[in-house]
Amino acid sequence: MAAASDLDNTDYQHAIPVLAAAATAGGGKVGKARTEPLNPVDRTGKRSRYPANVVSNNRYNVITFLPIVLFEQFKFFFNLYFLLVALSQLVPQLRIGYLFTYVGPLVFVLLVTMGKELHDDFGRRRRDKEANSQKYQLLTSDGPRVVPSAKLGVGDLVLIEKNQRVPADVLLLRTTESSGACFVRTDQLDGETDWKLRVAVPFTQKLANAQDLFGVHGAVYADAPHKDIYDFVGNLSVDNGVTVPLTVENTMWANTTLASGTAVGYVIYTGRDTRAAMNTGHAKTKVGILDTEVNRL
Repeated sequence: MAAASDLDNTDYQHAIPVLAAAATAGGGKVGKARTEPLNPVDRTGKRSRYPANVVSNNRYNVITFLPIVLFEQFKFFFNLYFLLVALSQLVPQLRIGYLFTYVGPLVFVLLVTMGKELHDDFGRRRRDKEANSQKYQLLTSDGPRVVPSAKLGVGDLVLIEKNQRVPADVLLLRTTESSGACFVRTDQLDGETDWKLRVAVPFTQKLANAQDLFGVHGAVYADAPHKDIYDFVGNLSVDNGVTVPLTVENTMWANTTLASGTAVGYVIYTGRDTRAAMNTGHAKTKVGILDTEVNRL
């Protein structure tokens, strides 16, 4: 599989591993494999080719709200039946009683349903806004600066503190532990409450401090994004000829939480390319068992 971009500096081209074929593991690919400079100063290409790092779980917008809600309601037999009965009362020869007794209950049910859907979608938008506006320290050659999660992009160096949500899929470069180890909580990703051990890339962990990363020139290769949270293929190549293979133990996925120490991460996947987004299903309208069974008849 080819990398997503060709860097102007040919020193980075050797970063593509011979194991690139393994990038197809896991399925559900959205983006492409990518090779990006380790040092943000060396970045020459535009990051717009990658998804924005935004969380978006809302189901509706101003245009789609009414059509989707009506479709979701009238695809069920009972609702369609009462709609047809109400419409039949518009024909004088078929009218029995007052028109309101047919239309009123149906309109009431629809208004309640629309209100509930609107309330739920506003709640999703509010949670998305909170996640997208969370502040993180972006490391630059001029020192750290605070940016919202939505402004992070592939190739950025981000400082993640204890008990802070990981804002994107990142490669773990450094931790405050001398061994380079840290623990993450993954219950929001896989439902498991056990803490997972993650290990920083040995080459970058040996550096004296985080700012020394800006003195290292090389490239990071990451395979195409996929759903498998237990698989990752990549490598880190530096200009002195050192190539370090990367595994899932060197990564922290979005929506996990750093449980110990402080870590420096290199953003490799953002937005819909993250493991969390690819394993999140779209919100669906709740339907009773009776409605489902009747529809099957």
